[in-house]
Amino acid sequence: MKILTAEEMAFLDKKTIEEIGIPSLVLMENAARGTLHAIERKFPKAHRFLVVAGKGNNGGDGIALARMLHLRGKKVDLLLPLGEPKGDALLQLRILRKLRIKERRRFPGTDGYDLIVDALLGTGFKPPIGEELGKVIEQINSSGVPVVSVDIPSGLWANSGELFEPSVKAALTVTFQFPKVCHVLYPSAKACGEVVVADISIPENLARSIKREIITPKNLKLPCRELDTYKNREGHVLIVGGSEGKTGAVIMAARAATRTGSGLVSVGVPAGLSSVFESSLVEEMSLPVEGKDRLSLLGIDALLSMQERFSACAVGMGMGRYEEGQDIIREFLLRWEKPLLIDADGLNNLSDLQDLSLLKRREAPTVLTPHVGEFSRLTGLQAKDIITDLIDVAREFSSKHKCYVVLKSARTVVSTPKGEAFLSVRGTPAMAKGGVGDVLAGILVSLMAKMPITDALCLGVTLHGIAGEVAHLHLHRESVRATDIIETIPEAYRVLDLNLGRGYNKKA
Repeated sequence: MKILTAEEMAFLDKKTIEEIGIPSLVLMENAARGTLHAIERKFPKAHRFLVVAGKGNNGGDGIALARMLHLRGKKVDLLLPLGEPKGDALLQLRILRKLRIKERRRFPGTDGYDLIVDALLGTGFKPPIGEELGKVIEQINSSGVPVVSVDIPSGLWANSGELFEPSVKAALTVTFQFPKVCHVLYPSAKACGEVVVADISIPENLARSIKREIITPKNLKLPCRELDTYKNREGHVLIVGGSEGKTGAVIMAARAATRTGSGLVSVGVPAGLSSVFESSLVEEMSLPVEGKDRLSLLGIDALLSMQERFSACAVGMGMGRYEEGQDIIREFLLRWEKPLLIDADGLNNLSDLQDLSLLKRREAPTVLTPHVGEFSRLTGLQAKDIITDLIDVAREFSSKHKCYVVLKSARTVVSTPKGEAFLSVRGTPAMAKGGVGDVLAGILVSLMAKMPITDALCLGVTLHGIAGEVAHLHLHRESVRATDIIETIPEAYRVLDLNLGRGYNKKA
């Protein structure tokens, strides 16, 4: 499902009207009907409505909805705080007046209303909001009555994840044909409540050039093991990292890789700490290399010289941030000739290296998996600007540096060197725990070892999110550990099997 900006949606509206020939009034009727159906599903007992309508097309959607509710036998009042609407909205108002629905110019007391419909401002609005309208929004929010927003909650900007104030706090938002950026990114998504996408007859293929989309079943392919497969065919993953006090990061990544399906998993770790790994890992193999309490360049040289054994590598988990660590990351970028994932301290060392041109020089796929803080260090962008524009900052970085990015926040974005972005909406707040990113790195590198990279990353972030949801259901949101998520990977696979079927064959 594509994710659009306000300008992109306006362009599709225009093409639908001018090239397909669907009149704007028909689109408005479809929008109102889609909102009506969503309201009836979520609030089946609601009887008394206050529809708050603006002067533009969003207001017209609301006025048409008021008519449909009235014809369903509901009691409806219409509030026009900005006065007479224009265009198609005015035509809708003229029709409505013939039904003698009560009109108001000032916000009434809200006693007795079951639902308020917010149809003040649509996707054409860009903050800041005026004082007069701001007061209306504050009255809506303080009413204590559940709110349904038409298209977007009034006060938000369709193009941003920023939570502008004042803005309507909706229980349900019904948007049209495609979700907008504000619906899917935090913190603005918190103001949207449940988001329903209603079909208003805009052809889906008009949006085919849009490179932002939500990961859905059509984006996902599952690994399919041949009857005559063997462990090396299922990928041999190398995980490199660890330092004194941070051995758990590598252990969790390795266990996650095994649970995800790697045929073989090896960990390249400092020899001085090898006993920790030997005592903690059973299915996975350790490769102790030169280094007492952290990795050394000499030890890394030994790993790089045996890279023909491996299918993919993840480096950086728990390695620490130090000058020689920068050289280690440089050597991996220059000499590792297979898919490479850089995570955690590997990213911090890459930031300190201050030479992102190394990314472009690689021929094999490179995947960076930063959280917002790590991405801020890589790019110099402020964390707030990253969070509210998560999708496009990842796309721009991937396009510029010819690498893949898995940018982790309350939502996770997968971006590609082609400028594509795939947004995962799976997961739970229970996953806000140390080590969860290490688990994701293990899942991703396991899939990178045996699938095309974009397929691997989209599946990996989805699998990780579902595993977190399953752990949350089995335990409690406060009690989920990263290691619990590793143990629920098999159940997450079963969820995907039931929903998708087995869809990926390496011979295809």
